[in-house]
Amino acid sequence: MKKLVSIVLCLILLVGIVVSCSKKEEKAEETEKAKETEKAEETEKAKETEKAEETEKAKETEKAEEATEDKSGDEEIVIAVVPKALDNAVFLDTKQAAEEKAAELGFSLIWTASQKSDAAEQVNVIEGLIEKKVDGMLISCNDADALKDVIDRAVDAGIVVATFDSDSPESKRNFYIGTNNYTLGEVSAQKMMEYLPDGGKIAILTGVPGMPNLETRIEGFTDTAAGSNLEILPVQAGDCDTQKSVDVITQFTLANPDLAGWWLVGVWPTLADPEAIPELANFSDKGGVTVSVDAVWPQLAYVERGIIDVLVGQDFSAMGSQGVDALYKLIKNEEVDLGGDEKYIDTGYILVDENNIEEIKAVTPEW
Repeated sequence: MKKLVSIVLCLILLVGIVVSCSKKEEKAEETEKAKETEKAEETEKAKETEKAEETEKAKETEKAEEATEDKSGDEEIVIAVVPKALDNAVFLDTKQAAEEKAAELGFSLIWTASQKSDAAEQVNVIEGLIEKKVDGMLISCNDADALKDVIDRAVDAGIVVATFDSDSPESKRNFYIGTNNYTLGEVSAQKMMEYLPDGGKIAILTGVPGMPNLETRIEGFTDTAAGSNLEILPVQAGDCDTQKSVDVITQFTLANPDLAGWWLVGVWPTLADPEAIPELANFSDKGGVTVSVDAVWPQLAYVERGIIDVLVGQDFSAMGSQGVDALYKLIKNEEVDLGGDEKYIDTGYILVDENNIEEIKAVTPEW
């Protein structure tokens, strides 16, 4: 009897062990299944997230393509032209030519600048255009170094940037269009030596000291005159201001009665009526020679009256017309000749004197 009870107890214990093991195995299986389910859910979520990201990227790509397609519509393209200053009338020919080209091609043109030549203010103007997200900019730089960073920021923002008249060669700008400023100085010196074979003292009037285009002109003049019988006096500055330039010429001419020649590095004093500079007329009557850079409408009267002997002119109209035309083509991803590796479009120069004044007047925009 005791044996039977022992056997029964053993059987009960064995069954308990088996059941316990079975439950543990079942629990382990459930845990494993739970892990597999959780892993599957995580994988599914990852796939859904990846799919959502791909969808978002596709939408962004589609938007970018739509934006590109929109830019192919001429009316959507906006190009800003930024001269050195609004009070510098020499850029009026550039403005007129750029506006005519904009009307021809059908893009929007913004003409904007600070009132007077100032590099810091010009930087602010360009930053404002970056905020407006214009498509292109054509800039005449007041200071090459001061404008480098803001030009680079504009290019990095996707804006096509070019310079005209006065360059910032170390910037990321796409191209420069204008006259070879060294050549302007070189030709001016050659003309001065031609008109003054016996040499003499030469006064130079510049605009704002440090402007890259003006400094390059002066370098061309002094390099060419070096070793000649021309005596170059210290450079005088009129700060690109008409009245100040007139005053400088008047005072310096009176203070130097033995002066033989004046070289005007730019147009500024000749934007005034010839009667406003009687000392320059008197200087000419006494045999003095005046050579000036630029050949815009107001200057032609000085040649007609014999006050200025020769003008070494720039083509500001070409800078405006060809400049915005090249920008427009770059924005539309069209081929354009940028003057080779130097990315310099040379607009050349013209000479104006008593022999061709009537011919030049006939083709010069009248102000």
